[in-house]
Amino acid sequence: MTLGPKLDQSNFEVKAYRFRDRQAGVSLVYDPDNESYTYNAYCLETLLVKDIYSREFGYLEDALDHVNDEFGTWDLTDLISSKKGCDSCVAKH
Repeated sequence: MTLGPKLDQSNFEVKAYRFRDRQAGVSLVYDPDNESYTYNAYCLETLLVKDIYSREFGYLEDALDHVNDEFGTWDLTDLISSKKGCDSCVAKH
């Protein structure tokens, strides 16, 4: 099976995998008590905004490898829309 683009160190903060109403990716978590960062590999139900799966990793590469292995067949999409404004906004007229 040929896989498309993957999450990597340069895009994990602005991209995630999507399949129907589910999203999977990697987020950065800061622990102020230990003054350290961990990487959270996650999958969530977007309509319910509910975590389905979450696993923390000490290294970014491990989290990326895990998410790419588990969810790499899903569509890689932008988290930040390039579209600005509101198409139906009354103020634009």
